[in-house]
Amino acid sequence: MQSSIVRQSIRAGACAAVLALAVPAAGVFAARHTGHHATAPHWLVVNAKSHTATLTLIAAYNNNLGGFNFNGYSNGKMVITVPLKYRVNVAFQNKGTAKHSALFTPYSDRNKTINYPMAFRGASSPNPSQGTANGKTVKFSFVVNKTGTYALVCAVPGHEVAGMWDTLKVTSGGNASLSFH
Repeated sequence: MQSSIVRQSIRAGACAAVLALAVPAAGVFAARHTGHHATAPHWLVVNAKSHTATLTLIAAYNNNLGGFNFNGYSNGKMVITVPLKYRVNVAFQNKGTAKHSALFTPYSDRNKTINYPMAFRGASSPNPSQGTANGKTVKFSFVVNKTGTYALVCAVPGHEVAGMWDTLKVTSGGNASLSFH
């Protein structure tokens, strides 16, 4: 009798162990195939009362598009929406081996190869055409004072052409948000 209880206990323990291993593995599998990043909500922190949006941008977040991406997105697939007159505080980090930058420019200028105009005063990491070195984080801040659609580009020559750009929409009202297409 006692040996049958021990066997049942061992089986129950083994089943629990298999289940414990299977459930996280299924979750990881699903996360890999959804295209969404678990940390995405932390990339934009909004304070509606003070009209500020704090945006974390990580160049070469992963290997998508050979590392030519912001937060894993490129070719306009990450859309940052901010209401008019908000202050956008940006923490820009480069995880790539190449130098990268972040610059907000008019959408119609996103395909330039050099000399991107800034859409708003201060809307760029330092020395945007030269970029920020690997492992460095820089901060910059600007106020969105015109509604419309703008582009976030890496202004290092050749990087935007490689697809390293995303979208900023400035709206007349509503909430600041991030969306992914």
